[in-house]
Amino acid sequence: MRAIGFLVCILSFCGCGLRQAEFGNWVVRLPEDSDYFYAVGGPNPDRTAANDNARAEMAKFISVTVDSEIERVTVEQDGEIETTVVDQLRLKAEETLENVSIVEVRKTGEGYYTLARMPSRPIEDILESLRFKKVPPTAGEIARSVLLPGWGQFQKDQSRKGFGILSGQALTIGSSALFYVLKSSAEEDMIYAKTPGVRKAYQQDSQTLKSLMISSLITAGTVYIYNLVDVTAVPKKVPINQE
Repeated sequence: MRAIGFLVCILSFCGCGLRQAEFGNWVVRLPEDSDYFYAVGGPNPDRTAANDNARAEMAKFISVTVDSEIERVTVEQDGEIETTVVDQLRLKAEETLENVSIVEVRKTGEGYYTLARMPSRPIEDILESLRFKKVPPTAGEIARSVLLPGWGQFQKDQSRKGFGILSGQALTIGSSALFYVLKSSAEEDMIYAKTPGVRKAYQQDSQTLKSLMISSLITAGTVYIYNLVDVTAVPKKVPINQE
């Protein structure tokens, strides 16, 4: 019983240690995470006020980040961004603050500290919209994908996707051809089989290979259709200063 109790204490201690180490000593240094932004509120004698401080710090960080990017892009483009566009971007940035959550609270002698967290992806999308513009695919890109799956994606500078589509199409068509050859060979062996048992075995192999061939052809058709839908519906990103 003592051993079990000792083991439970150790596991509880380790569990607490792991939970505390999740964000590190964030009162001194913010966590490093590419998927989230963090902000600290406090110290404050009231926990709710500390939460509000953290959200206010996050709002300040987002505002400065977006404004800095607007200024940088304006200098790069040697011009000015339309006021309506800037207002829309700032409004979107404010809306992203709905995703802010308080993930940890600590009480010290100075008062409460709170750690706020928000996904970085919405802000990254806003910043990306300053640097890139989404352009509909051209007739040439669509025609290329009609002729050779993945070619249109390569033309849209989506090399990884294009390579995946092209590889998938080649693999499924190659598999269909291989299964057809093997099926034909099994059917020929079935004709020249000397015993009913061997003939039945070849017949079963032929049916199995036929099913595999049909499945490969269906998959190849699915890849081809996906290729056409993707090249037609997904716009490409073009740097605004190179449009």
